[in-house]
This record gives sequence, structure tokens and C-alpha cells, in this order.
Amino acid sequence: MSLPLLFLGCATGVAALIDLMLQTDPTLAGDLSLSAPLLFGFAGGLALFSAGHVQWSFRWQRLSLRVAYPLAMLVCAIAMDALTLPMSAALIIGPIAALLLAALLVRAHHARDEADCLAS
Repeated sequence: MSLPLLFLGCATGVAALIDLMLQTDPTLAGDLSLSAPLLFGFAGGLALFSAGHVQWSFRWQRLSLRVAYPLAMLVCAIAMDALTLPMSAALIIGPIAALLLAALLVRAHHARDEADCLAS
């Protein structure tokens, strides 16, 4: 369930890097303006498609969170027009989210390999 949030963090970091590269006089003092409908829309879709792969502990989680979490992301996409962050915060969030996302994907890959070994 952290996948959509890590996606938001990675996208923020990439947008900050691109913004800095396109500036003629790069500075960390400015703000970064992001398209909230675009980011939260993709995050909501990612949450919706990945919710089936989460191992829920309780039945109520499976029924309510599986729908409510992606719906909350989509409501944010509709309700917000733009998201403004300080450039320095975006540059800190991006690499941390990328490292956490890489660790999550490696862990999922190893868990899948272990499950394949046990099934054989």
C-alpha cells in the first residue's frame, strides 16, 4: 500500500531535478509547482491495481481499505488543482522515496522467488 505514496515521492524528486536543469540560474530557494490531478490520478490508479496484491490481515481491511485508499487518492486528484512544495524539500523527498521504492521492489522480488521455490 506504500507503492502509490512512494510513486508520488519519486515523481516529485524527478520533477524537481528537471525543473533545476531547465532553469538558467538554478536555485533551491524557489518553489516547485506540481500537477496534483496528474500525480494523484496516477497514484490512485496504482493503488487500485495493486490493492489485490496486498495481504490483508482482516476481512474488514480487505473490504474497506481496498476501495477507500484508491478513492482517497482520486478525491485528492479532483479536489486539488496544484501542489506547491519548496524545492529543497522535493529534492530530499525524491531520493528517499526512490531508495524505499527500490527496497520494496527487491523485497517483493525475493518473496516471489521464495514462494516459487516452496511451490516446486
